[in-house]
Amino acid sequence: MFSKVRKELGRWRAKLRSAPWMFLGGLKRREYDARRAESVTITPGRQAAADEIAILVIFPRDGIPGSTLATLDHFARNGFACVVVSNAPLREEDRARLALHTHLVIERPNIGYDFGGFREGILTLDERGVRPRRLVVMNDSLWFPLRTDCDALARCRAAPEDVFGFLLNGVPRFGVSRDYVQSYFLSFSPRLLASKDFLAFWRDMPLIDNKHLVVRRLERGLSRHFARRGYTLGALVHWRAVIDRLMALEDADKLGRIFAYQCRLNPKDKAMLQPLLDKGWSPLRIRDALAGRIRAKRLFASFPMMHPEFVLDLGFPVLKRKLTIQYRELVRLGLDEDFDPAVRAEMRL
Repeated sequence: MFSKVRKELGRWRAKLRSAPWMFLGGLKRREYDARRAESVTITPGRQAAADEIAILVIFPRDGIPGSTLATLDHFARNGFACVVVSNAPLREEDRARLALHTHLVIERPNIGYDFGGFREGILTLDERGVRPRRLVVMNDSLWFPLRTDCDALARCRAAPEDVFGFLLNGVPRFGVSRDYVQSYFLSFSPRLLASKDFLAFWRDMPLIDNKHLVVRRLERGLSRHFARRGYTLGALVHWRAVIDRLMALEDADKLGRIFAYQCRLNPKDKAMLQPLLDKGWSPLRIRDALAGRIRAKRLFASFPMMHPEFVLDLGFPVLKRKLTIQYRELVRLGLDEDFDPAVRAEMRL
């Protein structure tokens, strides 16, 4: 009971801290737009514009990693022209390197996090008369692609949905769908791009410098905004498929590895799992005993952070860069043997 009260109080504290941004986001956007001409730098790159464009938002701290260049090259091989939006000033040599792999390199103040970067790339393309038939936006929190033969972009291109990504997340409440596409990778359909709704969303979008509110109002809000207007959502992996696969898993050893990893990853999950592990229960028995919590996503709430063996088994084409525990486990098990050399090298640093 105490933990539930503490969690609810924490949620309300986060809401109170983010409340001012509900009012300040619009003001921040107007201030930013008034200064765009003087604060945003655009460098033309070697690529021509194309019918399909990818916007990659980066925040370079120690230069441009090799895996970022590999990402840009992967897009190019798949017919996408690339726009890099940097939320920090670039060193001259990094700007020159990126220009060799892109259509445009844009440098801007870090206002509005990734969504501010997505917005800048989209508005810049529109102002230059570039009207792609398909648009992908992505941030640099991911290693993508993991493998050079990755077919994720082809699958996005073939998908019928208007907003498509790597993971459709959410849990229904009171019978109402709360699904949303996680925003580290979003692909927008020709139908949506041709509509007035698309550009209007980005032009009117508040610039929010509060991560809690960015997730609530923009990541989840984008999907729900377009869904309310009749556009469809989809992803390579659906949260229900994740739960179904976990509940159907009969490999006790693999399930045991998943539980042990989760106890190291997440203290809340450990509080549910460890007492049963200490009792000597089998992994299958533990899974079945906690089925209700798993299906309600009170356990294993974040699929991309789960055990890498399970994540890769479901065909997820990316891993998070900052999740050291995950890629260290992946390397320990030798699951990176066929990864892109640049990705593999960075995981093993």
